[in-house]
Amino acid sequence: QQYNNNPEILREILRYVFEAVKQLPRMEEKELLPVFAAKLTGDPHYFDAGTVAERLLFIILSACWQETKDRELSEAERKNQIFYRAGILKDDLSNDTLVYGIRAWKHNGNLHKGIEGFFREKDILQLSLNVIARLSQIRCRDNEIYIVENPSVFAMICEEKSCMCMNGQPSLSCLMVLELLARSGTHVFYSGDLDPEGMLIAQKLSRFYPGRFTYWHMAEEDYKVCQSQEVLSERRLKMLEKITDERLLPVVNNMVRCRKAGYQENLHWCSLDMQ
Repeated sequence: QQYNNNPEILREILRYVFEAVKQLPRMEEKELLPVFAAKLTGDPHYFDAGTVAERLLFIILSACWQETKDRELSEAERKNQIFYRAGILKDDLSNDTLVYGIRAWKHNGNLHKGIEGFFREKDILQLSLNVIARLSQIRCRDNEIYIVENPSVFAMICEEKSCMCMNGQPSLSCLMVLELLARSGTHVFYSGDLDPEGMLIAQKLSRFYPGRFTYWHMAEEDYKVCQSQEVLSERRLKMLEKITDERLLPVVNNMVRCRKAGYQENLHWCSLDMQ
C-alpha cells in the first residue's frame, strides 16, 4: 500500500529502518525510542506507534526474537518486550513496578548501591524500566518472592520477605523483573483477585515465568473468605472458559456456581502466614 502511494517515501523509510537495525543499542546500553529516532533520522517521532517506519521495524525485530510469540502476552505487551530485547525503551519512567526486599547487580557485576540502600532500610522501592534495563541479576530473601496484584495488599505484606506488586495487568517492567528473578532461580508465590480478570492474570504469569511458580491464597477456602456481593455478568463468566490451569479450576468451578467476584483485599492479610 505504501509502495503504491509513494515508492520514493517507502524507499527512504526502508533505508532508515535498515540503518536502525544496524545501530541498535547493546542490551546493557538501552536507549529511549525518541532519542534513538532523533539520532538516526533527526525526528524523535519517526518511529512513533502506528507509523509505517515503526511497523516495519517491529516486523524485522520480531523475526529476530521469535521466542516471545508463544508467551501469554497481548500484542502491545509483546511489541514492548521485543523492542526492549533489541535495546530500545518504548516507555521508561511511566513503566515501573513496586518491589521490596530485593538486591540487584549491574551488568558490570557491581552491586546496585541505590537498590541496596532500600534493601537495608527496609523501604518500598519504585523500580523503573530504566533502572531494570541496567541490571543483570536480582536476588531475594530466602530465594523467594511474594507477588500480589493490588497495591493496598502489597503495603500490608512488606515485612520480612521479598515482595512485588503487579498493580493489575503486568507491565513490561514487571515482566522484565520476572525474567531476572528466573535467572536467579527464585521461587515465585503469586496472589491475585479471585475474579475472572484476576484469574486470567494469574494464569498468564504462571505461563510466562519459566521457574517455580506457586499460586498463593488462591484456593477454594480463600475464595469463600474474600467473596464479595458483586454479581458476575455473563460476559465475565465467559472469560473463565480460558482458564485451563488445573490448580485454578476448583476456584473457577466455585465461581461459576456462586457467580460472585472475590477480591484479595477481603482476605485477613495481617493474620496470614507467608507460606
